[in-house]
Amino acid sequence: KALYNERFPHDHVDDMQGEVGIDVDGLLWVKYTGHFAETREQKMDDLQDLLGEVKALYREKYPLDNLDEAGHEIGTDADGLLWVAYTGQGANAVERKIECLEDLLDEVKDLYNAK
Repeated sequence: KALYNERFPHDHVDDMQGEVGIDVDGLLWVKYTGHFAETREQKMDDLQDLLGEVKALYREKYPLDNLDEAGHEIGTDADGLLWVAYTGQGANAVERKIECLEDLLDEVKDLYNAK
């Protein structure tokens, strides 16, 4: 750890609950365990929740704007009028989505019946 701390003085391995080792190729590695991983996952979950709240508030204020919908292009014309062009794959895409959902439902039923 001392050698690592000399080489990387801003990393401070001793400050965390970390384990330092060298693999067969001579590569130095640090394994962190404990609160750090949980904190990072919690921050990611909090950010996802916050993003969901922001999207919900946006949809509440602008109900006709499909924020998450793919297959659209947004632009303005010469007069500054905002336009949105939606493109899709037609009925075939819908049928494929339905088939996929039915397959997933069958899989869930099979897993439920297996228990």
